[in-house]
Amino acid sequence: MTIPLHDLKGLLPDQLRQLATDLGEPSYRGDQLFEWLHVHQARDLDGMTNLPARFRQVLAEAGAQMPGLELLESSASDTGKAVKFLFDLGQGGNGQGLGQVEAVLIIDGDRRTACLSSQVGCALDCKFCATAQMGFVRNLHAGQIVEQLHRLHQEAQRRGERLTNIVMMGMGEPLLNYEQVTCALRLARASDGQLQIGGRKMTVSTAGHVPGILRLSEDDLNVGLAISLNATEDETRSQIMPINRKWPIADLMAAAKTYFDRKGRRVTFEYVLMDQVTDLDADADRLAVLTSSIPCKINLIPYNELAPGLQISDRVYRRPSSARLDRFTRRLKNATRHTVTRRDSRGRDIDAACGQLHRRVTDAQSAVSATPQRA
Repeated sequence: MTIPLHDLKGLLPDQLRQLATDLGEPSYRGDQLFEWLHVHQARDLDGMTNLPARFRQVLAEAGAQMPGLELLESSASDTGKAVKFLFDLGQGGNGQGLGQVEAVLIIDGDRRTACLSSQVGCALDCKFCATAQMGFVRNLHAGQIVEQLHRLHQEAQRRGERLTNIVMMGMGEPLLNYEQVTCALRLARASDGQLQIGGRKMTVSTAGHVPGILRLSEDDLNVGLAISLNATEDETRSQIMPINRKWPIADLMAAAKTYFDRKGRRVTFEYVLMDQVTDLDADADRLAVLTSSIPCKINLIPYNELAPGLQISDRVYRRPSSARLDRFTRRLKNATRHTVTRRDSRGRDIDAACGQLHRRVTDAQSAVSATPQRA
């Protein structure tokens, strides 16, 4: 048996067909499996009633699994523009917990976007990010990424809506889990699945993993690329995003240009505005120059502060004042021909930046466990 069975939901249609034939069944049984997994979103083999009992039994004996996600908490923003979910991955074969991940349903006009996680924690140690403080725990399997998507799809359906977009902008660095992330996106766009979200509606966000950007530029997915730039000169970027020490800004911009040249799609540069760190007039001027030769969009993001008491590093990062945000935005727009948008937070009241809800919940759990219990 060459087909991995730890999570059937993470297998592509051709892999499910191959699995069926490997187990002595006609290949169309794989298509039936796909329908149960991605249209009916079955939770166990017993419910797949049009599959022969013997096939289901052989699958079970071969170790086929469909691990789900346990919802620990969900929070809807008072703005009505975001719903955040914290999921538990359950236990591994050794009985140890696999960790928790976050996903966010973002409401923006007619768009309903699923913001998904690719890893538990993150290895990149960005100094302003709550997820970074977890360190790297593990990569998610494609099925676990798809399961986040299904759960957000169910929430959209509950609201009488449907998902339209996917962004890999949750916990983790997607390009450090390349195979599983791209597999999950292929599953999402599969023509016989329920979601059928095309590559034009998908975006992969990276902190600047240059080899991953170049690899993605050669992939047939044709997804959008978003780069978390967040600083305009190497000294500051290396301080707040250590990945810059390996792939500095010049290398990153060259990779972005290559991506556009190969895909013909504008790159999105995400730029987090932090008070007295990345929001200076000189930053606006340098940002315009840096991006001048790359067809792109520039998305300004006011820093989403942690709740009081949840400091994430030795330095306290702050959101700039409204006047400072307006000044930076105006200055950049006047200096560039590219589209500039400012994404005001849709979920500051629900810890919507990646890692923040996990941090708040786990800190609360630690506080409870550390409190002496009365007899």
